[in-house]
Amino acid sequence: MDDKVRELLYKIKKKASSAVDAASAAAKQMGQKTGETLETAKLNMKIFDLNTEIGVSYREIGRIVYETHQGKEAEESALENLLKEIDEKNAEIESLKARLAELKKTVACPVCKEDCAKTDAFCRKCGAKLEN
Repeated sequence: MDDKVRELLYKIKKKASSAVDAASAAAKQMGQKTGETLETAKLNMKIFDLNTEIGVSYREIGRIVYETHQGKEAEESALENLLKEIDEKNAEIESLKARLAELKKTVACPVCKEDCAKTDAFCRKCGAKLEN
């Protein structure tokens, strides 16, 4: 085989190998982004569901309060259970929001809860000092 042809084939092989490596890296990065997007969607959906459940509990608390107003005996244990459930769900929401912020590489402002970049020293919305 001619040396020029051999050299040309070697260069083609080297370029093809480089292209395969680049495509592999791009596919891996796309897979990671897709995974992050999917996890973000799942977390947001869980937060939505928890907020919906909290809304149901609020309505039930309102029913109990109104019945008490009408002279019916208060269901204190039911009321306490509902309040406890709301506290637990709010704590879970905060945990999920922290995970979302970690995925988004953001921090929540301690004052207004706005998402800010981890590199920000102050909140872009209210100007509060951020703890990074």
